[in-house]
Amino acid sequence: MRRAGIRLFITALLLAAGWTVWQRVPHLAIAEWDAARDGWRIVAYDWASLPYLWPLALAGALGGFFLFGIAFAGGYDWARDADHRAQLARLTDERDRALAEAEARIAWREQAAQQAQERAEQIRLAALQAEQHAHAKVQAAAAEIERYRLRARNAICAAARIKRKTARSVP
Repeated sequence: MRRAGIRLFITALLLAAGWTVWQRVPHLAIAEWDAARDGWRIVAYDWASLPYLWPLALAGALGGFFLFGIAFAGGYDWARDADHRAQLARLTDERDRALAEAEARIAWREQAAQQAQERAEQIRLAALQAEQHAHAKVQAAAAEIERYRLRARNAICAAARIKRKTARSVP
């Protein structure tokens, strides 16, 4: 849209300059001072005066070229700055997106580590309970063994008493 406007402006400017030249040249006359006659002498008029205007045309062309160069340099500088600003904005967005992704990955990994730690704590507690349960079973088994040992000793002692008693009562 902007380019079309610039092209339209340049076309209108050239048409206006051409129309001005077309309207003014037929009334144009080139005169020089004639010192011998003490007055002006017409050298050329109408379209024949254009070759005499080459210095003016050259100055206009050079001035236009320099003005165009200044405008082009300004436009190029503006476009380059706009490109740099756009690139900076794009890179800033990429950086922000990368930071957000990194923070999300860190949060996910911290959460996974927390869950793993909780599972490890649960496993440790279960192992501790199993160890306590096994220790209680070992103590119960040891008490049971001691009780059976006492019963066996009592049975042996009772058998020995019965044997002695029967040995004394049988002559």
